[in-house]
Amino acid sequence: MGEKIKIVAACGVGMGSSLILKMTIEDIIRELGINAAVEHADIGSVKSANPDIVVVQTFHEEKVRDAAKAVVAIDDFFNKEKLKEKLIAAFNELRGM
Repeated sequence: MGEKIKIVAACGVGMGSSLILKMTIEDIIRELGINAAVEHADIGSVKSANPDIVVVQTFHEEKVRDAAKAVVAIDDFFNKEKLKEKLIAAFNELRGM
């Protein structure tokens, strides 16, 4: 995928969980060699950020369902391998569009 993918990690306030997610996502995209930019934001700002992928905790998923081409919802943002699996699925979903 040649174009840079825009990923937003979001949480309720946009400071704690989303920042941890952002750093973890950056590690994953570096490992995978994916051309992407990662930001973190609060739930209310996601749509205006116009992301390709939004990553949120499961309980925020419905709030961002229409804010991105792909939504990655996670229960445990410390489980890097599970997040990696879900991001790979989202990257593949974007490729199929």
